[in-house]
Amino acid sequence: MPQGREATEQAAVVVRESVRVELPPAAAFRLFTEGINQWWPLQEGHSHGGDRAREIVLEPMQGGRFYERFVDGDELHVGTVRVCAPPDRILFTWKSPHWQAETEIEVRFLAQDVGTTVEVEHRGFERLGPDGEAIARRWAGGWPRVVQAFATRAASP
Repeated sequence: MPQGREATEQAAVVVRESVRVELPPAAAFRLFTEGINQWWPLQEGHSHGGDRAREIVLEPMQGGRFYERFVDGDELHVGTVRVCAPPDRILFTWKSPHWQAETEIEVRFLAQDVGTTVEVEHRGFERLGPDGEAIARRWAGGWPRVVQAFATRAASP
């Protein structure tokens, strides 16, 4: 083990999901970012606010906010955009109110002959301490639905 590292250090835990959509990369990027409220399954429980959830916002600019707005007007800051490189990539932080640290999500938009492959990588769960791996497993169970909701909206006229 390298010097200076504790024996309790956890290996990196990464959750990955991808989908191919029939949109060019720029349109897929805009839908994922500016249009996130059109497809994110807030009402299915993919929200920190539960029944209070009204909308979700991802501001596609470096330093932009990722947040939920509730029916009473309150907002919950979930993360901050660290990298915004349209139409190829966006990277933002994600921190549940119950976590001791941030994780990060990187989304890549890869042009195909027809359409775009959208790759989502949620990483940094090891920063959450001893429960990081269990939390990652729970989130791994949710990402397929979120990505499918994106794909369904991308397929709608």
